[in-house]
Amino acid sequence: MLAYLLLLVPTPPLAGFVLLALDPYRLDRRAVRAAALVAGCAPLVVMAPMALAHLTKFWGDQIAPIFTLHVGNYEVALAVGLDTLSAVTALTVTFVSACVLIYALDYMSGARNADLRRFFALMNLFQAGMLSMVLAADSITFFLGWELMGLCSFFLISYNMTSPRAFAAGQKAFVITRIADAALLAGLLLLFLEAGSVRLAELIPAGAALDTARGPLIAALLLVGAMGKSAQFPFHTWLPTAMAGPTPVSALLHSATMVAAGAVLLARFAPVLAANDSVAAATAVAGVVTALFGAASAVAQTDVKRLLAYSSISQIGYMLVAVGVGVPAVAMAHFVVHALFKSLLFMASGVLAHAGAGGTSIAALRGTARRAPISFAAFAAGAASLAGLPLVTAGWWSKEAILASAFEAGWLGLGVWAVGLTAAALTAVYAFRPVFTALRAPETETPRGRESWLAVGPLVVLAVLALAGGLGVKPLTELLGGHPPHPALWVELAGAAAALLGIAGSAAVTFLPALAGRVARARRLRAGLQMDARYYALLVRPYRRFVRRLSGGRGEWVTRVVAPGRGTEGVERELEGAVRHARQPEGATSDPVGQATVVLGLWVWRALLLPFSPDRMDMAWMQGARGIGRAAERARRLQTGRVRDYALALALGLAALLLIGWGMTWR
Repeated sequence: MLAYLLLLVPTPPLAGFVLLALDPYRLDRRAVRAAALVAGCAPLVVMAPMALAHLTKFWGDQIAPIFTLHVGNYEVALAVGLDTLSAVTALTVTFVSACVLIYALDYMSGARNADLRRFFALMNLFQAGMLSMVLAADSITFFLGWELMGLCSFFLISYNMTSPRAFAAGQKAFVITRIADAALLAGLLLLFLEAGSVRLAELIPAGAALDTARGPLIAALLLVGAMGKSAQFPFHTWLPTAMAGPTPVSALLHSATMVAAGAVLLARFAPVLAANDSVAAATAVAGVVTALFGAASAVAQTDVKRLLAYSSISQIGYMLVAVGVGVPAVAMAHFVVHALFKSLLFMASGVLAHAGAGGTSIAALRGTARRAPISFAAFAAGAASLAGLPLVTAGWWSKEAILASAFEAGWLGLGVWAVGLTAAALTAVYAFRPVFTALRAPETETPRGRESWLAVGPLVVLAVLALAGGLGVKPLTELLGGHPPHPALWVELAGAAAALLGIAGSAAVTFLPALAGRVARARRLRAGLQMDARYYALLVRPYRRFVRRLSGGRGEWVTRVVAPGRGTEGVERELEGAVRHARQPEGATSDPVGQATVVLGLWVWRALLLPFSPDRMDMAWMQGARGIGRAAERARRLQTGRVRDYALALALGLAALLLIGWGMTWR
């Protein structure tokens, strides 16, 4: 029965979403904020004692069945569960979510009441989806939570509905992650066919035991799903543009939850990847390439939120490296540390942006070290942990564990270690650029800003953990079933030197005009190697040309899809409009995917439905209905409202009854 307490973890945020979305009581601002706070912090209150009981071995693994259905040889058994991985992940998510929601109470204080309700309702629903995913004991619950996060991310990134930029960013995030999610769904379905059950305890061993070609295919599909959700190269383009959303959204979605869900997925299914060496190697290579690419792109950024977005891309690449070299426990240790310092950096940057010129550009942070000293100190602590300042930060211990594990993983691991070390040096370069800029004197003197305790309180707590949390990296790795690496001393010294060299490079890039000018001119690197333009040239433009050729130069081919002269004139007019839309110039806005869908749909309509048009049975029913309507209309005319007409009808009816009675007396 204790296992069913797990259902209480995602319930409060789900209840908060229902209350704030429906709002039957027309809650005022104070009530909305109170409901959001209770719904966002209650999961931590419920989850913390259960996670601690499990991690201290007071509780064993728990499974709480929800629904079971047997279909032939297959079993659909929905459940939530608690093991070491889910305990660590859920505790991290609930803690960071509570900190972000407390911070959001101050950040969103100026929003209208309706917008405030919408914002916190979506934040609560997102939290419920993430907790459902990490506590899922079956693939269906896992995937539903995964998709719920994607849906909420679209609405939260597009929170500012009057901004076309925000809506386009949410749309891009939704489309790209759905493409990767299709690969994940395919992998889970193939695992279900192999195991005959949706329970993860049966799916994962079945996938690891496969010795056919289907095993690498499943592992590759899981990898693609994780890379899309975690914005790994080449699926990374949605994350920098997602910074159009409010800062609390970035702090929650793009640090500890949705953007790191891919790492959680791979850590959960690590035995499937480990059983396929080629996919495991591809995971490590993809991770280290993304780590280097994200770090290099972050160095060239001029906006602090985009810098942190590329930082998330890079840091999750390190997690993929750890899974690829066979140490998923180390990956999850870095997941916890990254959640702490990255949410801290996002929230502190929001306070510094308000204390500065009001924008999120790095140049606007000048002088904010004096205007918001507590927030600046918290940001500096997060930047030190991100850069991996040796010994005194949590980021050093978790990142060094990943690099040391790669170094011990053979020849491929040596290459991964070298590239990862280069990315670590670049990480220190971009991490301290906002710090050094904030220390510079402002161009115009402004008074010291006010730092609300709602905003500063979570920052102080997270800053302390970002520095002291390194003490828990080794115990956490061992709790998750891993073994911390023991590299040679010179390997650790190389990692420390990379971080210190990167900090020195950051000072040079910030204070030396020549280097600062080079960074400002690195537009291609700032745009992430212009991958969106490359996607358009390689994929979208050829597809649009294909659709136009499919439609014909003047639309003759596509208009023949509909047989004329059979009551289809309206359809033909709609089709002609679609054809004109498809023949727009290259730069015009069009929908080639929708056009192709229209053409395919009309072919199906002609082949399957047109032979039965018009529907004789439906026409018979309609004629009968029209006949009844006409009879009712004639009958209504009998109601004239004149007494003499009613008296005459009464007399005629009485006479008819007398005639019937007389007729019945005949023998």
